[in-house]
Amino acid sequence: MAKAIHTMVRVLDEAKSVEFYNKAFGLGIEDRFEFDGFTLVYLKNPENDFEIELTINHDRTEPYE
Repeated sequence: MAKAIHTMVRVLDEAKSVEFYNKAFGLGIEDRFEFDGFTLVYLKNPENDFEIELTINHDRTEPYE
């Protein structure tokens, strides 16, 4: 049986997004990588293997559709 282990979400506000996923699903920051132009934040719950990757594009100012 297949199961999801990873998904990626583009977000504008890293702090608000991390707070939301922590309160809603108990996910905490597992790793964080800064690059020129974007940041990747990996959220995980220690009880399972599923992770959410938040992508923050530094030049983005408008919400994603």
